[in-house]
Amino acid sequence: MKRLFALLVLVMTAAIAFGQAPPAMLGIHEDVVKPSMDSKFREGVKKLKAACEQSKTSFGWTTIAFDDNSYAHVFPLTKYGDLDKNPFADLEAKIGGETVGKLFGEMDACLEKHFDFVVTPLPSLSYLTPAAGENSRDFLFWTVFPGKEREAEAIIAEWKKLYESKKAPAGFLVSKIAMGMDMGYAIVAWGKDPVDIATKDAKTHELTNGEEAGKLWARTQAITQKFSNKRATVLPELSYTPAKQ
Repeated sequence: MKRLFALLVLVMTAAIAFGQAPPAMLGIHEDVVKPSMDSKFREGVKKLKAACEQSKTSFGWTTIAFDDNSYAHVFPLTKYGDLDKNPFADLEAKIGGETVGKLFGEMDACLEKHFDFVVTPLPSLSYLTPAAGENSRDFLFWTVFPGKEREAEAIIAEWKKLYESKKAPAGFLVSKIAMGMDMGYAIVAWGKDPVDIATKDAKTHELTNGEEAGKLWARTQAITQKFSNKRATVLPELSYTPAKQ
């Protein structure tokens, strides 16, 4: 069936974790970790988190582990210029640049590669939000044909309206990829675990399976260049939330 949006990115998770309204943009630093070094990498992130907690630094992030041995560290941005700043300057001032360098050196030794990208949350096109403990994620990366962005967002709005009218249990958060990877949309579904996500998906499919969904699905397919899915888990133990000032 037309399950694209029942599986429905990323990333307003960070705003929820920080207890704030969705920021204008989200920066995402992704680390691709060598499988043999996974445990060491996680220990490295825990050490960095502990240093930030002890120093009460102002920069925070939410870490998400994907099923392909990559990790996304998500943080709020106010403007693109923030990417040129050192987010750990405060930490370096408190414990020293050499100490911080060693912390990052331990993690860097575990990586195949790393890269950055930016997304813009679209709360007006999103439906529901994750509850506490719903840390399992299904990500959809949706690339539409060039020039079809306005139509894509109109279609997402119609999916949202359909879900609302049926009181569908499967929610989705939508963000637009603004920089660093294929332009398009990142859309995320959530649950307590993969079984919970599948259960919500099945119930949503049952509720929305009809002529309206069929037409929407056909329109969705008509402007789709490609899409891919990834499973992930939000890791509170590797995430750091600064104390509110």
